[in-house]
Amino acid sequence: MNKSVSRIPAVLKQCRVRGFPQIRQLPRTLATPAFIASRQIVKAGSFHLQSRSWNSTLATKESTANAALGDCPGCGAPFQQADPAKPGYLADRKKNVSSMKKQSKSMSNEDYKAALANLDLETRELLEGKEIEEEENAKEAPAHKERNVCQRCYTLQHHNSTSTESSPEFLRASQQYGSLDFLKTKQDPLIVAVFDVTDLPASLGNLPQLIAKNPGARIFLAANKMDILPASARKHEQRIRDWIVQHVKGLGLPTNQILSVTLISAKKGWGIPVLMRKIDRERRPTDDVYLVGCTNVGKSALVNQFMSQIRGTLDAEGRRIKSQLKAQYKITSSAIPGTTMGTIKVPLYALGMDSAEEAENRDDWEKRRYATRNRYLIDTPGVINDQQLIHQLGYNDQKKVVGQKEINPVTFKLEPGKSLLLKPLVRIDLLESSKPVMFTMFSGLAPHLTNTEKLPPAHALEDKPTNIRPVKDESILRMNSLVPMDEVIRVQGIHRSQASVDFSFAGVGWVSLTGEFDNAKFRVWLPKDVKPYEVFQMRDPPFLPFEYKGSIRKFFGSGERTRK
Repeated sequence: MNKSVSRIPAVLKQCRVRGFPQIRQLPRTLATPAFIASRQIVKAGSFHLQSRSWNSTLATKESTANAALGDCPGCGAPFQQADPAKPGYLADRKKNVSSMKKQSKSMSNEDYKAALANLDLETRELLEGKEIEEEENAKEAPAHKERNVCQRCYTLQHHNSTSTESSPEFLRASQQYGSLDFLKTKQDPLIVAVFDVTDLPASLGNLPQLIAKNPGARIFLAANKMDILPASARKHEQRIRDWIVQHVKGLGLPTNQILSVTLISAKKGWGIPVLMRKIDRERRPTDDVYLVGCTNVGKSALVNQFMSQIRGTLDAEGRRIKSQLKAQYKITSSAIPGTTMGTIKVPLYALGMDSAEEAENRDDWEKRRYATRNRYLIDTPGVINDQQLIHQLGYNDQKKVVGQKEINPVTFKLEPGKSLLLKPLVRIDLLESSKPVMFTMFSGLAPHLTNTEKLPPAHALEDKPTNIRPVKDESILRMNSLVPMDEVIRVQGIHRSQASVDFSFAGVGWVSLTGEFDNAKFRVWLPKDVKPYEVFQMRDPPFLPFEYKGSIRKFFGSGERTRK
């Protein structure tokens, strides 16, 4: 065959793109500049996603204008200039240049620089605190151009507050992709399922059911927030991995699709290099990597940690490139649920996951003879599980629960007729028990231990007389909206120093029950607008059964100090 006929035209060498399907042996009649231009090929390395509007069915003038603005690189929401209360609002932020006060006894900046320039190099180094050569190199290096982010991302990053709502209804109406159903159509997708290790099974959402519909999916389980667990529990990593595998197996997730379970902390960087190496080894040349999980599990923080692990040289140029990539692809991360509003793509070459062989093959058009595109780490919007109790809290309370430090397990002793409150969302009544029950807390909510008959009338048991006294704690008064579950929970205590079961509450942690007691009966109260059997889970075997050390805390005060 004539080489001039079989060879792809030279113009196709410019088609090193993303989002473009692979072309194998295009006919000469199709491989023309006009054909390539009609496909609207985007340059490789471009970070911004294709512009999308919230309503993609009708092309209105407003949606066309918003499409021209692009997407927010921090949260993935399409830019818009119509409503400041919606995600993606692009505000004109002018830099406030405050005039410096002039002092009569001080030198101006120009005079200081002139005097400094007349000194010898050694004296200048002593005054400046760094080498002059590094300073000159820094001047020559171009400064990072500040990215345009939406008003919501800006307030989250700089003011630790939000300019929009964070309710599940608002998130569903605002997110571009509210579900992960698109993964059903992917062939053998490589998925990193991120979940909160302190919030199982709620932080997995509907992932087990979704993966069951795609038997070819390959799953990396990333158990985030390991830094919150007690230090004594973190020593037993293999036991934690085995418990996670058995737990997700009970939820219907096929274990043959699980490639590994990695314990990580996106906040402190624990386990991040190990997870990146596992992904790099398993990834095929045609694979994108999908980052999935519920809201508030730390997916965006994990991407930012990936960026901090970029491999490169240690010289000035290597540090400059690394800093530039981190600034370019940084994603907004915060304590509020649903920070990421749209799909965000980070090219794998920016993470150092493209091997030298792949890069060589991409340039070797004589061997490949087809167009290729970059592969991406795709951060998807968090799946909204509105049964997580954290959605019942305000923004300030959400920050306290999500931003908690290492859990300090505290054990209280409950006797029949006593109640344990996790203010203001959960109440547990001990109705009957042959012996006292030890409750070890693993929650960011403040506890309150009291007699059941002293609670407000809405919480008092119907079959017992009540002697009600005034309650001053407002968080307890807010619990008037709680309703009891229909079923009385029965538990059998099997060990005096080892937990028998866990009472897990979606989004706010769990308590473990320890002691040798027979047929203990509990009544659990939850907010009235949730589905109780999706919020409450009794886990057997318990997650951390050995954290009760025999020390019982006496309750006094409001319970706030137990969280410190």
